[in-house]
This record gives sequence, C-alpha cells and structure tokens, in this order.
Amino acid sequence: MRRSPVIVACWLIAIIGSIGQAWAGAAPDKIKFPYSPISWNSLPWWVAKDAGHFERNGLDVDLLYEGASSVIVQAMLAGEANFGGLAGPAIVSNVVSGGDVIQIAATVKTFTVPMYSAPNIKEVAQLKGQKVAVSRFGSISHIAAQNIFQKNGVTGAAVIQSGGTPESAAMLMSGAVAAAMVPPPHSIMLRDKGFRELVSVKQFREWNFPVVENGIAARRAFIDKNPAVAARIVRSVFEAIKTIYTNKEMAVKIMAKYTKVSDDRTLDESYRFSIDALAKDGFMAPEAFSTLVEQLVSQKSIDEAASKKLPVTAYFDNRFVIELEKEGFFKKLWQ
Repeated sequence: MRRSPVIVACWLIAIIGSIGQAWAGAAPDKIKFPYSPISWNSLPWWVAKDAGHFERNGLDVDLLYEGASSVIVQAMLAGEANFGGLAGPAIVSNVVSGGDVIQIAATVKTFTVPMYSAPNIKEVAQLKGQKVAVSRFGSISHIAAQNIFQKNGVTGAAVIQSGGTPESAAMLMSGAVAAAMVPPPHSIMLRDKGFRELVSVKQFREWNFPVVENGIAARRAFIDKNPAVAARIVRSVFEAIKTIYTNKEMAVKIMAKYTKVSDDRTLDESYRFSIDALAKDGFMAPEAFSTLVEQLVSQKSIDEAASKKLPVTAYFDNRFVIELEKEGFFKKLWQ
C-alpha cells in the first residue's frame, strides 16, 4: 500500500524531531580540569565555566585548582584528569620522561611576569653581577629572567630561588636582591613603594620571544580517541577569551569571585594584564618548544640525551586549532 505524501512528510518530521530531542537531551561530557595559578592567567577557564561557554558546547567541566603545574601533570598521568590549564616546563619535562601530557592550545604567547628592580637600577645592564629573585628554578619566572639577561647581554647575574611571588617581592623590598620577577597583585605594592618596573609585559611582547606561557594541556592517549571533546574545549576557551575582551564588567566580577580579591585597583590591574596577554588564537609555534627544551637542558632540568631523541612535535599538537581555523571559527569570533 502506498503512503500518502502527507503521511510520509509527517513521519519524517517526527523522526527528525526525535533525533533533535535526543541530541538536545544528551548528557554533557563530564570533564575534570585542574589548573594553576589563582590569577588573571586562569581567567579563560573561569569565564568559560561561569559564562556558560563550556555548557553550550556540551561540556560539564569541574574546575580544580592545583598549586603547581607539576602537580597537575602528575594528576593527569595518574588518570585523574585528561585536560588541564597549564603550559611551560612541566609539559616538556613529562614528555621527556615518557609521559603523554602535551599542549593542544596556547592562551598566553608571551612572558607576563614583569621584572621589578630597586629604584637605583634604571636598566637591565646594571644587573650584571647582581642577585635576582625568581619563584622557583625551572619556573616560568626563571625562564623569563634568563631571556631578559640574554636579550640584554647580561652575564654573571645570580638567580635566587625565593619560593614564591610574595617571597620574591619581600626579598626585593628588604634589599636582599637587586631585582625580582613579580606579577600582580604584588607588583602594585612594589610600584607604590617606589620600585621600578624594569621589564613590562609590553616590552616582552615587543621582544617577541617564542613561548607558550599558559594554555590547554591534554593526555595524548585521550584526545586521539576523543578528538571532538578536545575541539569543544578549545572552542569554549576561546569563546571565553572573546567575552573577556568585550565584557570587562563580567570578566572582573568572575575574577573577583575566584581570586577572592575585592580591591578595585588590583582587579583593574589584573584585567589590564589579561587584555595585554591573552591570545586571540591558540596556534603554537614549534620554536616555543624547541627553545624551552634548550633552556631546560642548559639548566640541567631535563636529560639532554633523552630530549634529543624526541621531535619537537612530541610536546604539542596544533590539529584542533587548525581545524577551528579552517572552519573560520577564529575569523568569525573576532570580526
């Protein structure tokens, strides 16, 4: 018996509707997302969560603060999470040691820890033979300081490990060091007390060092099996970055919530840092990783022989950023 066109049409509409309902009602993918630090660097994760970008992309993300990138990597390697908010030495170190936590997108592609100095230090060249505080050896602040010295031909500076940003600021104020790598909010206090911002984020950007200071990390084993989930995380984070650029009121409110900071001046300074530093696309230059490997080898932080056995692509994967670029995602996002 032949069905009438009207019956067939109704049948097709019912099928399409049921498929749409099934998609709309599908449970979101649950993702644990450890990150560090509690500062403007983590604003993209917070905004992606609180502004609904993760949710709109079918993700139920549980943000988990961890104190250090190395701790996040260890948790990921233990199977506690497949994604994280971090970048830098911890990525390289784990890959050289046989781990599979790699970078899949960059959110910050410049150094962002300013160098502050005593008032009598007016240029980087004066730091020759002087003591300079960084948070920890092998940290981003240490790598940034080394790049400053190299760029300015400074030799003989003694790098001191302070233990953290507050400690670095305290060492500078006490006169124990001539300069220190100090981001906000402690940098505001130093400036108020007459200490000099010797190297700013703006200066770092002008020097254009190849670096990935923060971004999205992932287990290679997981993303190879679940590429769609990885792509949706990258999409969500860069939608959040667009929100940060275009909705200061929301961004500052979310930053205040997670940092527990209520001082308007500190929040405004941190927001300024985010706008100066957050990338508008997630593409990662291979030189950022090859340069970091060389620096970590020179510090004896990783095994040189083991690192030479690995191609630079062992540390990162641009495929999700490239796919979004081909879709026109970034162009449409920023037009």
